[in-house]
Amino acid sequence: MSSDLGILQVGARSGADVENITARLISYATQTEVAEVGFDDFRLVSGTRQDGVWHTEKPLDLPELGSYRVDVDVTDADGDHVRKQSAGDLAYYVVAHFGELDVDRGSIDREHRAVRVEGTLFGRWPTREVKPLATRKVDIDVDYWTEATVSTDGSGRFSASVRLDHASPVQAVFRSDGGTPTVLYGESEPVQIGVDQIPTRFEATVSETDVDFGGSVTLNVTVEQKTAEGWVPLAERSGGVLFGPNDSMTDTVGRFTTAADGTFTMEYTPWQGGYFQLGLDTEDDPFLQAATGTTSTVHVHRASKFTAFTAGRSDNGQVHTEGLIDFPDGWSPAEILVDIQYSPDGTGWTTVATDEAFWGGDGYEFAAEIDRSTSGSYRAVFARDNNFQAATSHSVFVEGSA
Repeated sequence: MSSDLGILQVGARSGADVENITARLISYATQTEVAEVGFDDFRLVSGTRQDGVWHTEKPLDLPELGSYRVDVDVTDADGDHVRKQSAGDLAYYVVAHFGELDVDRGSIDREHRAVRVEGTLFGRWPTREVKPLATRKVDIDVDYWTEATVSTDGSGRFSASVRLDHASPVQAVFRSDGGTPTVLYGESEPVQIGVDQIPTRFEATVSETDVDFGGSVTLNVTVEQKTAEGWVPLAERSGGVLFGPNDSMTDTVGRFTTAADGTFTMEYTPWQGGYFQLGLDTEDDPFLQAATGTTSTVHVHRASKFTAFTAGRSDNGQVHTEGLIDFPDGWSPAEILVDIQYSPDGTGWTTVATDEAFWGGDGYEFAAEIDRSTSGSYRAVFARDNNFQAATSHSVFVEGSA
């Protein structure tokens, strides 16, 4: 068994129950038989007596460590007998075993990258006896790569200092070192060492939070890192900028590299409303925290305009208004509400009706009847929102009713 080298394992299959197993161990070094293992020494651990696996109940106690050839005799209940030479091998060696590693820090930072590692190397003999291994070589691996090799003392203790440049597992490993007795490979449980990262941040502003479609916005950013003295500029660091209405719908704005004062500037022409998303590249410096940032929302207002508007007194004395509104930049609002406003003198305006406009073939049509007998001017108004510009039609004067 690879996990218990003192145990001999034999698999046997027969048409009747196995009644006897005898195993003989022959030294490869001397070609002499050193032990005979009888049926009373075995127990069935899996399967059946007709098709099963048998282990010795106790570890074998052989006079010498080494490799042994195993010859096996098997007899079943029908009296059938099989002898097989070189049925298998027994590796009768000491296996390296480590106690729990002690480290003097669970994480490193930019100024403190050395980690002190201490532990004890034991040997597990095939008889299951465990003893410290003195004056044996132990490798200290960082991220599965050997960074230091040290020797154990008389009590099997070892210690070493290794340098880490990023978060890594640290592990003690015993590999064949030519010492006596021969000890097989063993490794400790890895200890994960983390990194205390330096916080970073973005301080970002935009030149405009409302722009007409086709207009540009200037992004001004300072990138900083936190030190014992406070926040200071982070120079010559790169990253990327996106723009969009949410995290999943974005366009690439571009790449940046900060100046000596930690700043950079970008100009961008958005086609829809949204905000800038900022990301800092830190793959080349694991001691820097990968900051992200966002800006205020920038609203992009597409054009709107009235292409027709009329107002006149109808036969029933009311004022009839109607017109067309258009959105030439390609989008239109989900709901188009047009206010009809009245002014007795063309200076102060009051909303007297509101109608929802719908597509009519040549534009979005609206109309309203106003019950007003006095003379005055009328106009149509579309109010600005987060996505569209405001629009006002020309005004029309209507005489009062008699």
